[in-house]
Amino acid sequence: MRPLSRSLRALLLAVAVACTPSAVAPSAQAARSALPADRIQLLHTDDIHGHLEAETVRSGATSFQQAGMAALAGQVSAYRARAPERTLLLDSGDAWQGTFISNANKGEAVTKAMSLMRYDGMAVGNHDFDWGQDVLAQRAKEATFPFLGANVVDASGKIPAYLTPYVVRDMGVAKVGILGLTFPGAAGIIKATSIAGLRFLPAAETVKRYLPELRGSADVIVVAAHMGAADSAQLAQDVPDAIDVIVAGHDHQPLRTARAVGKTTIVDAGAYAENLGHLELTLDPATHHVTAAQRADELVAIAAGQTKPDPDVARLVEERRADGEKYTARIVGRTVAALDNPREECGLGNLVTDAFVDYGRAQGWKTDVAFYNMAGVRAPLPAGEISYGKLYQVLPFTNTIVSVDLSGAVLREVLEAASGSAGRLHIGGGAWAYRFANPAGQRVLSATVGGQPLDTARVYHVATIDYLLLGGDGHSEFAKGTNVIYGDIEVDVVAAYLTAHSPVDPRVEGRIQQR
Repeated sequence: MRPLSRSLRALLLAVAVACTPSAVAPSAQAARSALPADRIQLLHTDDIHGHLEAETVRSGATSFQQAGMAALAGQVSAYRARAPERTLLLDSGDAWQGTFISNANKGEAVTKAMSLMRYDGMAVGNHDFDWGQDVLAQRAKEATFPFLGANVVDASGKIPAYLTPYVVRDMGVAKVGILGLTFPGAAGIIKATSIAGLRFLPAAETVKRYLPELRGSADVIVVAAHMGAADSAQLAQDVPDAIDVIVAGHDHQPLRTARAVGKTTIVDAGAYAENLGHLELTLDPATHHVTAAQRADELVAIAAGQTKPDPDVARLVEERRADGEKYTARIVGRTVAALDNPREECGLGNLVTDAFVDYGRAQGWKTDVAFYNMAGVRAPLPAGEISYGKLYQVLPFTNTIVSVDLSGAVLREVLEAASGSAGRLHIGGGAWAYRFANPAGQRVLSATVGGQPLDTARVYHVATIDYLLLGGDGHSEFAKGTNVIYGDIEVDVVAAYLTAHSPVDPRVEGRIQQR
């Protein structure tokens, strides 16, 4: 399932703020009332991606003033005040990677903010492995809450020491078991060196393995899963009526109405700390099992001016913002028009790959063609001046530019994979047309490099990133190349290109055509 672009979410959130105030300001209603004695409340987030600061998210003339983690923490406190001993706060992963303020300390600031907010647990997401297992282990050591990953195992089948499969919380009226799952397909989208020696087991298999233990120690079973709503629904079908709640994530698509699959309720708060999810569970006083799940406030938009920020989290965010401002505030270029980031050919993707070609040629690599994974372009660019911090949100992964020589035959394999089951790619210096309905190996209809037909017998100088070279997004083809040369990190390469060529006005040119 394709993540919603930030501009589309801005439009949806702005409509929510304007049209449904009861869903936006619960502190004026639900958060001020006592929680009924037969209920527990579950607060949830996912895919924060380092978005500690308040920011404006725009979609044309529409904008949403997202208020940041301090306001999110304030909203959590407002709900928790109703019944502190009967409140759970969970996250479904991908907490750190995505902004300069977070990446500069490899997620330490976000982890500290979440600890201040007293999270009860976080399922680790695929991007939480981006800086390697040593960093993940260090963040787990610093956190006051457990990192959950029941389906992450090493070669011997054991869960790494920095993770735990589940925890049980005694909430007085019931004991709640919380099991965490990482996206089962994570191995195909994480840099191989970051997850060396690890396997990611299927979700249903993992839940079935731990169900006897959970049923023996808990009245209510919650799964925090770094999986989209569709995969979570499939899990609920595969393990029917065994899970009370699945807190989903990964696909960045908020569920504004909870989804029911049998007796399982699926919720998802979306991404970037834009919402707080709130679910109330009614319990049978005799069995302590769930009899009803209701969304009293649906999703709570974390909009500016709606909630008093938590002072401790606000202080932390301001300290880290000030530390990084000398880097992030620097203007690196200017765009003529706003550039969105859909998972298809777009001006922003063309800008990135053109920057790679330009850089490679300046380095003496004699670059013919460049590729970048579409999933790596993480945010749009507004029209006008571009700060380094804003560009960092577009390209937050600090991948390294590499040059690799590929035969024309292997280059065609790259295009075939990008036209089929592997991750889609942006291209610079070339173009191709494909038909997805064709059999594998026959999808590419035509391809050019430098305006000339692809020659399968020729060797091409290709610029890409180390993530793809190591097989990321299912692209094993790049590893077949020779003469690998490493360069600078991607965000700095694109920043230099913008400085040299601004104002830029990249357009869709028909580089990638589906027929």
